[in-house]
Amino acid sequence: MKKLLALIFITLLGSSAVAAETVIEVIPLTNRPAFEIVPLLAPLLGDTAQLVDNGSNLLVKTTPDKLAEIKAIINQLDVRQSNLLITVIQSRQTTADELNAAARAQLNIPVNDPSRSGGRIIGHLYQTQDKGADENTQTVRTMEGVPAQIKAGNVYPRQNFSGYGYPTTTEYTEATTGFAVIPRLAGQQVILSVSPWSDKMNGRGQIETRDAQSTIRINLGEWVELGGAGESSSSSTNSALVNTRQSDKSQMHILVKVERVD
Repeated sequence: MKKLLALIFITLLGSSAVAAETVIEVIPLTNRPAFEIVPLLAPLLGDTAQLVDNGSNLLVKTTPDKLAEIKAIINQLDVRQSNLLITVIQSRQTTADELNAAARAQLNIPVNDPSRSGGRIIGHLYQTQDKGADENTQTVRTMEGVPAQIKAGNVYPRQNFSGYGYPTTTEYTEATTGFAVIPRLAGQQVILSVSPWSDKMNGRGQIETRDAQSTIRINLGEWVELGGAGESSSSSTNSALVNTRQSDKSQMHILVKVERVD
C-alpha cells in the first residue's frame, strides 16, 4: 500500500511540474470509501482539481485557495450512510407531475381540519383507484451506495415435445420488467445509477430483453419519470428507456421517488 501511495504521489508531482502553485494533500475519510466520494465531488470541481481514490483516503491535487473549499465539500459528503426508501410506480396513466401536485396539496391541508387531515394522500389515492393491471407500486429499503432491485413480471410455462409431437416436460420461464439502482446522496439530492430492463415473451416462446443504463440526479422526496417500458411490437426501439411523451397506449411509464428514512 505504501509503495502504491508513493507511486501515486510521484505521478501527481510529475504532472504538477508545470504548475508549481498546486498542492497535493491526502484527506482521510471516516464514513465512506473514496470510490463513493469521487463521483459526487468530481462534477463540482471540473478541471480545478485532480482526485485519486486510495481506499479510505482521497488524494487531492489543486490550488491552495481551492483546497479549503474541497475539504468543506468532503466534510458534507463523508457522512454516515443513510437508509433510503425507494418507491416505484409503473403506470399507463399516472404522471410525476400529478404525484408531486398531490404531495404539495397534502402539505397545504390545515392541521386543524379533521375532515382532511391524516394519512398519506398519495398512498390512499393511488391504491384505491381501480386501474387493474395498468398500475403497479413497489417499495424497497436500502442503504446509500448499496444496490437495490425492483422488478415485477410473470412466469410462463413452456412445453418440450418429443420427436412424435407429444409433450414430455414443462419448463417455466420468468419474464420481468424492472431496474437495478444504486442511490448516492449529494446534499438534498440523490444520484441514481439506473439499469432498467424489460422482458417480453415473443411468439416463439422465447424471452426478448431490452435494457439500458443511465445516471440521473433528483431531489429527495420528489417524483421523477425515468421513462417507459414499451410493450409495442415495433422493432425500431432497442432501449428500455424511451420517449415518455409518445401516444402509444401500451407504454408503461416508470416513476420513482427516493426518501431518506433515518
